[in-house]
Amino acid sequence: MEAIQKVREETQAWFAGNLKGDRWIWGICVGMLLSSIVVVYSASVKDAYSLKQGDTEYYLFKHSVLCILSLLIMYWVHKIPYIKFVYVTRMAVWSSILLLIFAMFFGRSVNEASRWIEIPIIGQRFQPSEWAKVALIAHLSLILARHIKGGWNTRELFMEPLALVGVVCGLIFTSNVSTAIMLAGICFLLMFVGKVPIHYLFFTAMGLVFFAGVAILLNSTQRSGTAQNRITAFLDKDVVVYQSQQSYMAMARGGLYGEGPAKSRQRRFLPEPQKDFIFAVVVEEYGTLGGLALMIAYLILLYRGLKAIEATKRPFGGLLSAGLTFVVVAQAFSAMAVTVGLVPVTGQTLPFFSQGGTSLLFTGVAMGMILSVSRGEKMDEKKI
Repeated sequence: MEAIQKVREETQAWFAGNLKGDRWIWGICVGMLLSSIVVVYSASVKDAYSLKQGDTEYYLFKHSVLCILSLLIMYWVHKIPYIKFVYVTRMAVWSSILLLIFAMFFGRSVNEASRWIEIPIIGQRFQPSEWAKVALIAHLSLILARHIKGGWNTRELFMEPLALVGVVCGLIFTSNVSTAIMLAGICFLLMFVGKVPIHYLFFTAMGLVFFAGVAILLNSTQRSGTAQNRITAFLDKDVVVYQSQQSYMAMARGGLYGEGPAKSRQRRFLPEPQKDFIFAVVVEEYGTLGGLALMIAYLILLYRGLKAIEATKRPFGGLLSAGLTFVVVAQAFSAMAVTVGLVPVTGQTLPFFSQGGTSLLFTGVAMGMILSVSRGEKMDEKKI
């Protein structure tokens, strides 16, 4: 008993000394990653069997490795004082722009969209839009922090925050309409919090909406035809979208308590059950109560991410934590809204839960940065 008590004390001492920041955020992220391994394994058995020559554990192993990598990235990033991020945000956002342009012309095309870059030798695909989301929010937070007390002029507004958001979201829009719209909305929310004059935001928003609508109607982007068809099908109540129909059936089978772990039947018919529609598998196997528990976890994550602002006296830290929290939670509720039929099918994955490489890793980066902010002020540096 003494040996067990000693091990327990040493373990608690290690966690206390190494895992800094908000413990609620740590607990939710670790809990969701561990829970996702079971659900992804259940949801991916069909695809693994048919695509990987009967190796039903293929995606289980791959997803488990990515979960561990995501946690390691969170740990490494959260150890960096958030004030140091100011030195790399500009380079990060410009590198994301170059990668988005490269993906547009030379990227790997999947589902009629060139949104992937394949890394040579290892054959792993990389989605630059995931990096762009984190980089844009981080650099936008820095720009807004430097002008938080006012002093904007027209040239400054259009050269950095407005033009930057327009370029990054415009490049993402060509291959991923839903991500571009979500990211643009969060950026405008952040600019509103950052006290950018309302009339600038209004006219810029109207311009972006107008040009995005024209692009979709003229089918001038890689995915505009798909986006237009999904919106049309969603608005037409006489049209039954196959993905949505299978999702509703899965949730109906789940009832209040669910069918039980690994007992989903609709996973055999749902397209991408381990990715876009994993929430339907969660509800089928763990019931409405399981789905509500997951929603509550994301709401707590939202609350704790915003509460992390209290740990910093610098505007940059507050804007950074708020922006990245909005990105993660907005994507989560967007994915769940698609599953229950509140919005058209978008292809958004569920952060920390869906199978995926780039999304998991860069969500780990985002949460690590939020945890870094929640650690509080550690450096006596010039106010930003």
